Amino acid sequence: MSLHPWISGGQFTDVDAQAAHLHGYDQQYQQLSEGPFEGRYRSFNFEGDLGIHLEVANRALAQAASTPSGRLSVCMLTAASEACTLNAGHFGLSQIALCPEGLVLEGKTSEGVSLCCMDVSAELLPAQGRGLKGVRVLEDPMRSNQLRDLVRSGLSSLTSLEAIGHYPAAVKEFKSALGDLLWQIGIQPTQKAVNRANGHTSDRTMRIFRRARDYIHDGLADGISIVALCEAIGVSRRALELVFRSALGTGPGHYVRTLQLNEVRRDLLSNPDSDESIGAIAARHGIWHWSRFSRDYKLMFGELPSHTRQRIVGC
Repeated sequence: MSLHPWISGGQFTDVDAQAAHLHGYDQQYQQLSEGPFEGRYRSFNFEGDLGIHLEVANRALAQAASTPSGRLSVCMLTAASEACTLNAGHFGLSQIALCPEGLVLEGKTSEGVSLCCMDVSAELLPAQGRGLKGVRVLEDPMRSNQLRDLVRSGLSSLTSLEAIGHYPAAVKEFKSALGDLLWQIGIQPTQKAVNRANGHTSDRTMRIFRRARDYIHDGLADGISIVALCEAIGVSRRALELVFRSALGTGPGHYVRTLQLNEVRRDLLSNPDSDESIGAIAARHGIWHWSRFSRDYKLMFGELPSHTRQRIVGC
């Protein structure tokens, strides 16, 4: 049995065989530049509600794909490329394409293009992020970099684990982070609106905050989905952001990460002789972005997690 049954793919010398690897999207390729075709496809499938597909092709292609019901298609380049087009517009490293259900993405990719396409269930998005009416190709250098880093770091961390089924909290947190970033890309309120809300601590705001805080504390061990949190307490994703910034001066995602860091530290301090790796401990507490984890841990506690363990063992 494969160590990673959730990963599939391969190398292809037939353009139609590579196109057929993405199921459900009626994907069609036409080779535009001359020469034998060589391509690679690698798919990461997360329990049916998220698929991440990485593709490389050595020939220019005309591509078309339609998003199935209940899904959102997200595309971006993972490396600099010669000119590509998407839905009659330029598509480069700073663009992100969002295609809701029933609509088509169509364009030309250049020779050697390196592409990431995500098949995202609408259920991973906050309610306000499910109403996209048309295809959007957004120019957003900062968030396109954030999205690439999130995908790259998540896949790197999760594929290094023995089996992701043993770390459901980390998988849930990764999917929640991805859905939340896509919400930010599409409809996040302006910073001015967030700033206006800071300092507003009405009784209703604090009631919502306390309900959200209790939900987070109660469910932390199983991983927190921001979408599920919003639905459980009956507020929009935007309202939740404003409530947390009013009450704590930070967003709900940052609050969750802070709690996770504290739990990891408690484990390191209480079990210094454990054979469990620090990465596995972090994943068990829902942390999947390990390079950010080390940085955040040191900022929070003044030392790296490995130093915490070494210091306690040496006492």
